[in-house]
Amino acid sequence: MRYLILYLKGMLMGAADIVPGVSGGTIALITGIYKELLNSINNVSWGNLKLLRKDGIRSVWKNLNGSFLTSVFGGIITSILILSRLLEWLILNESIGLWSFFFGLLVASIVYLYKSDLKINLTSLFCLCLGTIISFLVTQFGIIQNEVSLWYLFLSGFVGISAMILPGLSGAYILLLMGVYETILSNVRQAQDLIFDFNFSEFIEISKVLGVFVLGIVSGIKIFSKALTYLLERHPQKTLAVLIGFMIGSLHKVWPWQNKIFNNSLLEIKKTVAVFPDEFQGDSPQILKAFILMFLGFIILFITQRSKTLFQNEV
Repeated sequence: MRYLILYLKGMLMGAADIVPGVSGGTIALITGIYKELLNSINNVSWGNLKLLRKDGIRSVWKNLNGSFLTSVFGGIITSILILSRLLEWLILNESIGLWSFFFGLLVASIVYLYKSDLKINLTSLFCLCLGTIISFLVTQFGIIQNEVSLWYLFLSGFVGISAMILPGLSGAYILLLMGVYETILSNVRQAQDLIFDFNFSEFIEISKVLGVFVLGIVSGIKIFSKALTYLLERHPQKTLAVLIGFMIGSLHKVWPWQNKIFNNSLLEIKKTVAVFPDEFQGDSPQILKAFILMFLGFIILFITQRSKTLFQNEV
């Protein structure tokens, strides 16, 4: 049961990681696996792997917390492979409903963490405001649209994964800002298509793109997880306050009603701006559906927290 729950939490993280505006780190934080995830990633080191011959597979696997990592990352990978097409369709065809659900989930998460884990004082409030401002400013950058080189893919993977494990900062949105989101999503889809219609030249090209991107991810997650672990151990309240601030600062990017701003000379989206429903320039604001799905996001959060309480001894 323990690893099934971890697998499902990994699937939630994977779903969040491929949606621009939502953070897999947020899901890890609200489902209670964030600190263990960072510690487990830090345990994957050359020093531990060198003990394989001396101590055996079972001992090294235990030191690496291998079952935990396999369950969580198995869920993440499964979710990305299964849901990438579905989420792409939802973003294009049911964007208001999708963002409404995530908005409700994110607001409930902020309230929960603020009330249950954060000690209110001047220092924590300052850190909260600092995180909010940083997150808001990051999400104000315009979207880069250009051709992608291999070194830039590596950099995107490095930066993107760093954001993905930060609650409130969407790694997918960072990839969108850097202009590689569609490239990665397209290559993931093409890799799936190769299973049924294999083409060697396409396989080489896709492997090159995704391989370099994954190399950036591996490098980034190792470096960044150590920094976050250090901060959570030495300054837990300040770090948590900044993380919650990141979540607050990103709320406007998950707001269901977004108007697109285009470049003057090209029909390319420069950025999106959160507006009230009556100012929405889309087909229909779908207010009733939006608020129902926001409420559903709240309910999902409470169910998640309930499961965390029920199975905390197992996880």
